[in-house]
Amino acid sequence: MLTKIGNILIGHNSCPRIMGIINLSPESFYKKSVKLNSDEIQDTVLDMQCSGVDIIDIGGMSTAPYLKTFIPPDLEIKRLKYAVSAIRQISDIPISVDTVRSDVLKSLSKYEIDAVNDVTGLKYDKKMPLTVSESNLPVIIGAYKIDSNSSNLFTGDIYDTINLLVESIDIAASSKIEGEKVIIDPSVGFFRKSGNNPFFSKIGGIDWYVRDIDILSNIALLSSLHKPVCISVSRKSFMGSLLNLDLEDRLIPSIVAEIHCVLNGVSLIRTHNVKETKLAVNIIKILH
Repeated sequence: MLTKIGNILIGHNSCPRIMGIINLSPESFYKKSVKLNSDEIQDTVLDMQCSGVDIIDIGGMSTAPYLKTFIPPDLEIKRLKYAVSAIRQISDIPISVDTVRSDVLKSLSKYEIDAVNDVTGLKYDKKMPLTVSESNLPVIIGAYKIDSNSSNLFTGDIYDTINLLVESIDIAASSKIEGEKVIIDPSVGFFRKSGNNPFFSKIGGIDWYVRDIDILSNIALLSSLHKPVCISVSRKSFMGSLLNLDLEDRLIPSIVAEIHCVLNGVSLIRTHNVKETKLAVNIIKILH
């Protein structure tokens, strides 16, 4: 199935697309992705466009499970409105808004945005499915499990992840979000035994980084859901845990993991490393 974000086609039959990350939250785990004023935001967008980015994803609140990043909705709204306005002064590139809150999405209804990225798969905010439906925007739904006492039996492996994504696909359908507007994301990095915000899925039995490797190793199985697949692995901490790497040393493993995903059917790569990811994708296209 093909989905469009703005004028960009995303799906297994189209070339892999690159989504560049801009964080507006100083709390975000990768400080080089944080842009706080209009000059920084605009320069980053122009640089990403020169490097071949297809979509920009902006986030006003970090959802990293291991950080204390929860902020009031008004602050998230202020950050996002500022960034969208700054981008639209210089570019018509499609913009995805990374938020889990319906009030935040509603506040942007008169702004030129092209997609919603909800890491909780429309489950955290019960008003989010209807708000997305009313917006008529495509939505990226992350795999997400609402906390329960049975977490010790829940590992979040590829089969658990598929079941969680099916739940979110069903929520979208019941809220009259058109099927062709749904993109799925297995939420690498968001399955933990503990965390400091409500945006992660609680697991037991295996370490979180083992879960992430299981997902990436079996990423091709997500094709059974017949939706475009988005993956976001750039600079993430499973690389640090497995390879003992600091943030600045995670570029090469990030690119290798992204290309593995492309070769196994992933359609959308959400990344901090637009230039390097685009070059790697172009080589893969030539070789295949």
